[in-house]
Amino acid sequence: MISVIIPVYNVEEYLDKCIESVLTNTYKDLEVICVNDGSTDGSPEILQKWKERDSRIIVVDQENRGLPEARNSGLEVMTGDYTAFIDSDDWVHPNYFQAMLDCMEKTDADMVVSEVREFKPDESVEVADISEYKSHELSENEFYRHLFARRMIWGRLLRKRDTHNLRFPPEVDAHQDSLYNLKLIAHIKHPKVYMIDDPMYYYLKRPGSLFKRRSYAEMIQIADWYVKNEQDPHHENSGEWSELLLFHSIETVLNCRYQAKQQGNRELIVHTNALLRSLVKCMLKDKTISVRHKGANVVLAIFPFLYRYYARLVPMLYPYRR
Repeated sequence: MISVIIPVYNVEEYLDKCIESVLTNTYKDLEVICVNDGSTDGSPEILQKWKERDSRIIVVDQENRGLPEARNSGLEVMTGDYTAFIDSDDWVHPNYFQAMLDCMEKTDADMVVSEVREFKPDESVEVADISEYKSHELSENEFYRHLFARRMIWGRLLRKRDTHNLRFPPEVDAHQDSLYNLKLIAHIKHPKVYMIDDPMYYYLKRPGSLFKRRSYAEMIQIADWYVKNEQDPHHENSGEWSELLLFHSIETVLNCRYQAKQQGNRELIVHTNALLRSLVKCMLKDKTISVRHKGANVVLAIFPFLYRYYARLVPMLYPYRR
């Protein structure tokens, strides 16, 4: 059985479409956990209507505690062998769950990721006929370069054995998806990740969404959390995958500090400087990272103005972005 976790907060305009796309999937062995995170619109009534109509719907009501805690509440009650997260303003292809599960069982993958079809609220979307799908294994390089594979938790199928003890840090909001993905990779050690090449997850890119609202100050949460909680970035014997969290953290903080400098935000400059020092110390202790990569990051940490040449430096700095 697949446990589908849908956090819900004031999305009455989109919720019916999301739930209907899940319940009408060709794969039927689902439990659909809708976590109402203190919605103040008509979302609770919509959830109750679907619960009365389909016994696979489970509604969890809680006071508004934010997206990380809503997802954690879903993880607490799930009973399926597989985990799938779907955002309540998105929807999925009719064959989504069957294709993802078939790929996972066929390849013995730890994680299956779907290509994503982005659309806007006023855009008409035609559902493609995908009865047969193509897939391929993602390398560390491909995973790191793929925006949705690295930064989002939706649009993928995971195994309960990997998710049942992992939780989203409630204090990290802006980049919680990235952090959870990278924690998964560190937990699995040598993950086998496959991607469905056909877009089977439909992502609504709407104004005001969390992904669009993130400020540069919010972006450093992932690195801030890492410095406080993950002093050892390697998770011994994890190979190249284990470096993703560290490189991602350094890259994010460099970006934030550059923007803070441009804006004259002294408080953010001081904070990102402190984060960089901690992250660079972690990197220098890492015997698996080459001297060249260490040197390049140290230079950027000391001379932030060089970040304006970031696009040229990326291939040298971040092996996963080549």
